[in-house]
Amino acid sequence: MQTIKPWLSLLAMVAAGALAGCSTMSTKAADVSGSIGTSLDQAGLRDVSARQDRDKGVVTLGGHVATDNDKSQAESIARSIAGGLVVANEIAVLPRGAESDARKVNLDLDKGILSNLDAALIENRLREGIKYAVKNQVVTLSGNVDSQSKRARAEKVASDVVNVEQVVNELQVRGQRASESN
Repeated sequence: MQTIKPWLSLLAMVAAGALAGCSTMSTKAADVSGSIGTSLDQAGLRDVSARQDRDKGVVTLGGHVATDNDKSQAESIARSIAGGLVVANEIAVLPRGAESDARKVNLDLDKGILSNLDAALIENRLREGIKYAVKNQVVTLSGNVDSQSKRARAEKVASDVVNVEQVVNELQVRGQRASESN
């Protein structure tokens, strides 16, 4: 009977450990934007796009539709494919024959939300370290904050602003891993 040399045994364990390390899951979300795009096209929603930030776990719907029902349908399709990812629904509703007026109304609403959000964050002493954007009544918060409670408070303040339909919270707590927020 032949004995296995200790160094050979150690080498086998190191190789097994390296292989196990290679098989660990990536922190990136699975790529679902192509599947969502195909499903939107099949549903006749060709003016809707889906882009994905795999690092943050966010799928953003953009483009435009003619009715609120179409917007809801697009979001439903995206959510059914996205699984646990955050779906930001930035689709503009532009009724046929009134597209120009609807674009102006959406822009005016977004400007009002932006001003009100800025004031609310200042009033609540949450402005420092927080960046935000508004598109089609969807607020996206980003940047770094000191605590989970500050992250949650910023989301609550943003959601309480008049005409905000959705808040996507991408705020990172310093020293902690990212998390998702609907």
